[in-house]
Amino acid sequence: MRAYAVRRLLPFLGVLQVIEMDQARATSANGLVWHLELQSLQPMAWGSLNAGPGEKGWYLHALWSEQDGLCDAPVGSARRDVRARQRCGALIDRIRSTALPLPLADRHELWLLDDQERRPLALLYAVQPGVPTPGSEPRRWLGCFGREGVAGQRRFPQIEALESQVRRRSGFGQRRLWVTWDKAHEQVAGEGGQSLAAADFPSCGLREDWSSAEEAGRVAAYMRWIAPSLLTLPWLSDQRRLWLEKSLSVQAASIEYHWRLYPRILRPQCVRAARVQTRLQAPEHAVDASPTESEV
Repeated sequence: MRAYAVRRLLPFLGVLQVIEMDQARATSANGLVWHLELQSLQPMAWGSLNAGPGEKGWYLHALWSEQDGLCDAPVGSARRDVRARQRCGALIDRIRSTALPLPLADRHELWLLDDQERRPLALLYAVQPGVPTPGSEPRRWLGCFGREGVAGQRRFPQIEALESQVRRRSGFGQRRLWVTWDKAHEQVAGEGGQSLAAADFPSCGLREDWSSAEEAGRVAAYMRWIAPSLLTLPWLSDQRRLWLEKSLSVQAASIEYHWRLYPRILRPQCVRAARVQTRLQAPEHAVDASPTESEV
């Protein structure tokens, strides 16, 4: 089995925990509910006259959580057999014995560059080293997904202006750069193996030094808005982590989708306060019971 995590891009929505074995894998975006997927041969398209064995594909077999146990998906129930139960059981055993969060494995990154200085401006994509890069690489940075955002991260009110200022700074050419970090996330190299300055790469995925106070303030407001998801990143400095923890109340509704995957919590009272605020403001957004002193 392999156990690792990857970032959810683009836009950044936190981290995804992954436990995989031969023909089976489990994934979780919140450390609470796990998607159990199995691999099987998919039938050929209609009219193929069974000319081939089909292609391997993944299907959602069941959901699992410690509180609710196993909940079969409709397709999972239809395909349930001894091997499927064995694979799911092995995944669940590994989930129960694995400490979260898992180490991030997507160290091969694609960055959008500043048009004038040719320095990293915004993170576009990340994959594990050795994994094929996408055929169609992302060209534009996105800060939100959908008209209202998603449950784990609501839409940032100033997102149109923010995305526009990033496009202006990237210029017409929209130059991009692939880089690879070492496992400790201390050294970074370009595609040709040349060493690059690690300090040039923004730890939160977006440059914060801007020519105008208005633009810099908008970026800072965005960072505070997505603080619940940014705190899942393991390489943040203590100073940055404290600043983000103090910002959790800005969008407290998303805290329940991320806090279990925080590698460190410096001020537990900030997390508890955000969770209580979520209950008071929007109880329908909650995904588990109210926090207790022992939970954080």
